[in-house]
Amino acid sequence: MSAIINNSFRKFQADNFIDSFTETNPDGSLRKNIYVAIGKNTEWSGNTNDNFSEFRVTDSINSTASDTNIPLPIDTVQAPFIHWDDIASIKKVTDVSHVIARYDWTSGTVYREYSHDRDDIIDNTNPAQVTQPIVAEAPFYVFTEDFRVYKCISNNNGAESIEKPTGASIGLTKTVADGYIWKFMYEVEQADVLKYLTSDWIPANSPAKANQVEQIAVEAAKLDGSIDHIKVIQGGSGYRSTVGNPVGGITASILPLQNAAAGSTTQVAEPVDDFYNGLSIYITSGPGSGQFRTITDYDGATRTASITPDWDANDLPTTNSVYIVAPIVSIDGTGGTQFPGGSGITARVSKLGVGGVVEQVSIVDRTPTPNTAYRRATATVVDGSGMGSELKVIINPFGGHGSDCVSELGGAFVMMNVRLRGRDGDGDFETGENAEFRKVHILVNPKESGGNREIATGPTYKASELQQDTGIMLYSEFRPPIFRSTDSTEDIKLVVEF
Repeated sequence: MSAIINNSFRKFQADNFIDSFTETNPDGSLRKNIYVAIGKNTEWSGNTNDNFSEFRVTDSINSTASDTNIPLPIDTVQAPFIHWDDIASIKKVTDVSHVIARYDWTSGTVYREYSHDRDDIIDNTNPAQVTQPIVAEAPFYVFTEDFRVYKCISNNNGAESIEKPTGASIGLTKTVADGYIWKFMYEVEQADVLKYLTSDWIPANSPAKANQVEQIAVEAAKLDGSIDHIKVIQGGSGYRSTVGNPVGGITASILPLQNAAAGSTTQVAEPVDDFYNGLSIYITSGPGSGQFRTITDYDGATRTASITPDWDANDLPTTNSVYIVAPIVSIDGTGGTQFPGGSGITARVSKLGVGGVVEQVSIVDRTPTPNTAYRRATATVVDGSGMGSELKVIINPFGGHGSDCVSELGGAFVMMNVRLRGRDGDGDFETGENAEFRKVHILVNPKESGGNREIATGPTYKASELQQDTGIMLYSEFRPPIFRSTDSTEDIKLVVEF
């Protein structure tokens, strides 16, 4: 028997942990009172044998722990008792957020395309396991200096990214210089920059908060069961295509193709009957831009294409329009048990290279027919007299790109932020001589000292105000010494992976 813990389970646990900070009892009190504890004002010392219940030292040369050779904590039954002896103060955690690994957009990097069959998206976006710019493990999303996050939908067949994605479009964004296609996911709000943004981590939340207008728009525009990318695996050869400007005589159902004068370098439509029959014609710019039609008959003598359906009567192409004639892409979509096969999405070959090689496929209409969804799909290049092409349909995540940025980008990491200011809590946090600390812990529901020994609910406590060894110690971190003074501020950011 074989099994795995799905990434969705890890995200589920991360969600539950965040929810635990606000869950209440019937009387309105918090069910979980979660604190950051600091302690240990003495230098690290000893070796693994001396401290087998608390830490181990892995440096074979310097086998004794010191403030420059920080030991590694270990998880034993006795360790929390030792840690409690060192605790000096605790402060309640009120700031918590999902975070994702930070990857700053860098010119010259080949970013990885999103793909539905990529295994273990969370561990493949863990900063400890991913090194740029190794293409095989390159990140599939980036963070820009505008505090925006973009997902890479297409890397233009493995090209280097040389143009930074910008804007907050609810659709897809293509960077002209490198041919990349990006999906804007969200912008980090300024309040979260101070609390959660580090050199390794970016805060993320979904659904969007009330003031995250751009992210709200992206989430509202989601299209479940759609397709945003069809990847060319093999380009084949011999596929027919032509581009140009229409000539005079355009009607609702006819488009005369370009016939260049002798000596012109402009591409010329072939003077052979039926040469482009069954291909698509797409208006790339100018009047009629965006219209996609099928050529039903081609007259070689007049270089005239008859199309179906008719052009939009209110947006007829003109001689100032630009067209491309190229093969149609047929998509065969299937759904789950409750969905019929996906339908309604159309695509076209948008770029052919020398020898009629298919280099790029573009989606024309990405809106699926109501009550259908593409959960699996295949695509083929239709007609064009070529052969040998192979396409791969990239299936979107449930809800569509941008519908849930946390789960889409690897939301198994949670950051807690606590800021300690001088003698925080009217002196609960000491400053001055012997006020340094080397240990940081997360404590859940420690109890107050005294006769009643109630669960601690206040914002801060010194160790003498708490009952020793109470509560649950979830996390332990060993650090070099942090020296505290009355004018110091320690911004403690702790990241937990689920």
